[in-house]
Amino acid sequence: MATGMDWVRVFNGLFQILDESGSSTYYSGGRFISKVREVDPLFPDYTQYIEERRRTNKNTSRRIYFYDILRDFDEDRRIRILHRILDDIEQHQPARARELRAILGGVVPGPNAEISPDVWNADRLARALDEIDDSITNGKYERAVTLAYSCLEGYYKAFVRKKIPTAVELKEIIELAKEIKKYLASQYPAYPGEVLNMIGHVSHAIDRARNQMSESHFDREAGRWLAVYVRDLLNTQIRLLMHFFDESAA
Repeated sequence: MATGMDWVRVFNGLFQILDESGSSTYYSGGRFISKVREVDPLFPDYTQYIEERRRTNKNTSRRIYFYDILRDFDEDRRIRILHRILDDIEQHQPARARELRAILGGVVPGPNAEISPDVWNADRLARALDEIDDSITNGKYERAVTLAYSCLEGYYKAFVRKKIPTAVELKEIIELAKEIKKYLASQYPAYPGEVLNMIGHVSHAIDRARNQMSESHFDREAGRWLAVYVRDLLNTQIRLLMHFFDESAA
């Protein structure tokens, strides 16, 4: 894996959580590969992947092939996959998920109080923005955009769990944004429709930027401009929604 990050430590910590049999965080091979395919839709499905490993006499132990899959991705896509998995398990293991996010962010986690994934406030947003800013400063523009996407996705999911529990099964930010906009329009009919429309526009912009950064090769200045713009969109979007999520947190 990449030399700039202690990937072995990250993987070992993650697999401990994914290997807890009978728990909500247990990941079968199919569940793991489904997360991989959210980032890379062309990746083989579980049956195809296992059959190929057997054909080439490769180990089919979950621990071995989970590691092999992550190792074979470039750093940015690997980080996206890891954040997708952490988003999924965070509600069950918030402290351990936070520890792994801290390693991914290049900092050593401190003895913080356990924070629910449903708790969002200005401080939590500021920490996320700091991590994005660090990526931009280090020239990791695709990672910055990926972090912004993951942050917005996490906030949307928290908003939906709290305000629109009937929509908790939704996963993609475009679908989540539609439900949030519809909810706000019904709850606050006097609120300017043009402003609520921006929820969808910003979500589409961040989603498209995330995909485009993976598919295209921007020059450094263009990549930096896009990363900074997405970072600012994220900040504006979440600060707007905080007024409706929890007025005391805004």
